[in-house]
Amino acid sequence: MAIRMAENSLFAILLRSAWWYSAAVGLIVVALATAIARGQFLVLGISLSLPFFGIAVYSAFKQLQRPNAKQVSEVAAQARQMSASQVAEKIAVNYTKERFESEAFKGNAADLELTRGYRKLLLSSKRFKAANTGIEPLKQLVAAGERVEATGYLYVTLGEVSANARKFAKANDIELVQANELAVYFTGKAKIE
Repeated sequence: MAIRMAENSLFAILLRSAWWYSAAVGLIVVALATAIARGQFLVLGISLSLPFFGIAVYSAFKQLQRPNAKQVSEVAAQARQMSASQVAEKIAVNYTKERFESEAFKGNAADLELTRGYRKLLLSSKRFKAANTGIEPLKQLVAAGERVEATGYLYVTLGEVSANARKFAKANDIELVQANELAVYFTGKAKIE
C-alpha cells in the first residue's frame, strides 16, 4: 500500500512553494519555542522545526534542478520557430534515452506513440502554438488513445489551458507540457519514470 500525502496538507503546500517558506516556518517554530518557554524548550523547538528545514533543503534542491525564467522564455521562443513534429521529436529524445520506442502515430490526434513494455504514451504537439487550449483536443487525444490502448498522454501547449481542460487532463492522466515543462524536456533533464 503506497502512502500518499494529502494534497492540501501543510507539508504538501510547502513542497510546492519556494524553499524559503519552509525555512521561515522552521525559524518561526524555533522563535516561538524560545520566546514562550524562555529558552527552556529550545531543543524541543529545534526538533519540531527539523521537518521544515528538511523540506526547505529538498525544495531548494528541486528548484535548482528546474530551468529559470530566462531559460523558459528562450525555449518557448525557440519552440515557436519549430514545427510541431520537431517539437515532438525533441521531447521524444528524452524518452528514447530511457528505452522507449518512438514511432509516428497513425491518426490526427497525436504525433508520436512512445512505447516501452506495457507502457504506451501518445504525444500530441499539433496545436502547441495555439493561444488557448480547450477540452476538445484533449478529448480527441484520449479517444485516439483508447483505440490503441494508451496508458498515458503528453499534450504540448504554449498557450493558456482552460480550467475544464485542466480538470479533464487530471482525470485522464494527461501530462500538460507547457513552457516550464518544455524547457526541462529541451534541456534533456526530464525525469522519465
